Amino acid sequence: MGRWRWMLGHPQGWELLMSHARHRGGFSLIELMIAISIFIILILIAGPMYSDFMGNAQIRNASESLLSGIRLAQAEAVRRNTQVAFVLDPATGWQVSGPDLDGNAQTIQSYSFKEGATRTKVDAGDSTTLTYDGLGRILNPNPDATAPIGQIDVTITGMTSPRKLRIAVGLIGGSASGVKLCDPASASTEPQACP
Repeated sequence: MGRWRWMLGHPQGWELLMSHARHRGGFSLIELMIAISIFIILILIAGPMYSDFMGNAQIRNASESLLSGIRLAQAEAVRRNTQVAFVLDPATGWQVSGPDLDGNAQTIQSYSFKEGATRTKVDAGDSTTLTYDGLGRILNPNPDATAPIGQIDVTITGMTSPRKLRIAVGLIGGSASGVKLCDPASASTEPQACP
């Protein structure tokens, strides 16, 4: 700073320092208010889209979790060479259970919809159990004489246009023990369509 004073003289040096200090300031109050206003408008526009995105993500989480549970039950039945059941509680979640080495009932894995799908609505009709035998085939009827789960519909409450998903269980692609996550709104020619 002192160098400028010596080069320009005392009055000119102070004027240069003063004009240089004015340009160093930050934002004016008007500029800050405009930036905040634009930010608020963008949030108001994006809010509903974000809500739909989160709702559809919860549907996807619940659907993929259900699909994983069903596939786990089938894999464990084959691995243990015994019956393993997938039990659905539409209000709380699901559980895969089967016998341990001593023949006692054992929970293999469970999932609660509170873990990422709190607002989802799961509907499997009147069936809540799907049992696989040691060869990985669906038992019909289940050991308790109830019908096995044929499909599970997953949607969400409190959303105007959710993307509903379905887990189809049974005769899929020529396999009597097939399971597929599908979109019931898709045309039958699309790969994500339900059978």
